[in-house]
Amino acid sequence: MSFKLKYRRIGTFMIDMAIVQMFAMVGRDLYLGIIAYISNGTGATFSLNDAMALPALLLLFLGVMLLFIGVFMGYQWICYRLLGTSLSRYLLSVQIVATDDQPLTKQRYLKREFNKIYLCVATLGLYPLYCGAQYLAFSHLPWHDRTNHTTAILR
Repeated sequence: MSFKLKYRRIGTFMIDMAIVQMFAMVGRDLYLGIIAYISNGTGATFSLNDAMALPALLLLFLGVMLLFIGVFMGYQWICYRLLGTSLSRYLLSVQIVATDDQPLTKQRYLKREFNKIYLCVATLGLYPLYCGAQYLAFSHLPWHDRTNHTTAILR
């Protein structure tokens, strides 16, 4: 595979991510607005010193990650139905290459895109969730705090 094609494929993924990010920002604002409305309606409050603050923030963060994955998959499904590929691949004329001799069906295409976005979001989002869960369950400091010695500044 030539370097030009690799850069075009990476570019199409980045364009898709930017398009999805625009839609996901609207969804995120709606999601957080609904959460704020529910919490104000019930009168439930918590501060950052409460024991429930970290689990609530982790739950919100997980919800935003799942929302982003859902918006990305919805975008890919709509693009596949209308164009047969994503919008950025269509505009940049990048062909989808199947690794074997079988044709690329809708299920294979969406599974491939799901794996791509799932691994991307899980890689970026798993570390904060892991650190938060370790701190909540065992009071272990996050790895970046121990490595960079930033806990002394925070205390």
